[in-house]
Amino acid sequence: MTRISTYAANQSALMDLMKAQKQMFEAQQQLTTGKLVHDLKGVGYQAEMLSAARAAETQAKSYEETQAKSYEEAATRTETRLAAQDTALEHIADAANSLRLAITTKEGDYIMQQTREAFYEVTNALNTQHAGTYLFSGTRTDVPSVGISDLSDLVPMASADEAFQNNDRKPQVQLDQNYSIEVGMLASDVGGDVMASFKRIADFDAGPNGPFASPLSAAQEAFLQTEIQNVVSALDNLHARVGENGTRQAHVENLKTNHVERQDFITLMISDIEDADMAEAATRFQQAQTAVQVSAATFSSLNQVSLLNYLR
Repeated sequence: MTRISTYAANQSALMDLMKAQKQMFEAQQQLTTGKLVHDLKGVGYQAEMLSAARAAETQAKSYEETQAKSYEEAATRTETRLAAQDTALEHIADAANSLRLAITTKEGDYIMQQTREAFYEVTNALNTQHAGTYLFSGTRTDVPSVGISDLSDLVPMASADEAFQNNDRKPQVQLDQNYSIEVGMLASDVGGDVMASFKRIADFDAGPNGPFASPLSAAQEAFLQTEIQNVVSALDNLHARVGENGTRQAHVENLKTNHVERQDFITLMISDIEDADMAEAATRFQQAQTAVQVSAATFSSLNQVSLLNYLR
């Protein structure tokens, strides 16, 4: 009876020792590799998900090596261009607002002085260059957006549209496999309304009811009252263009963020499935190590049990 009990106890102690050794080995492997398992069998029902995630990660890395870098560079260039465009649009809007304030006064000389300064600011902003090209010339790179440099140049023109040299094609940039964005605005669209106001003022000043003087004549006051509304409409258009440019800036920024988040999501999903919790693994290793020591001591003690000890 003693022999049977001793054998059963030995077997139980041996099983405990082997189990503790296995747990210690697994915890040690996790600490060494940082992974919960070493093959798909170890993740059970999540094997299919892990396999798909790894395939997506491989595809994403391959895509990144070939296309993403060029798209990232394009997005960076686009952000810079849109920032320069935003600055130019703000300058044009500020100049148009200065024109609005000027024509509300009753000083003819001051009105024309401010009109010329506003014209200078608007044309300079519309002729802004970025990376060697004119921002508002469409796809033309050979000429400035506005082809005149003096307010008086508008007088002989049939319309203010003749001042613009841009074409009708807005530059586009592809920022993702299935997404492209218009990055350019046309000078005729942005500055058309305010340039028309400049021409009307220049025409009136050079016409039979001009030049503007102090005090203003009744005809001059009537003209300026009407023109104020035109300048306000031009300002509304400019503010809309500023908002449109800001929306594009947000789109580009979000697109860059989405690129990073897509890759991070795949990496995080794989990590959740196969990466070990290092603090937990360290705790389990210590516990398993203690269990091995206890099991080994128990097994050793049972091996020394003999019936002779009871017969002496």
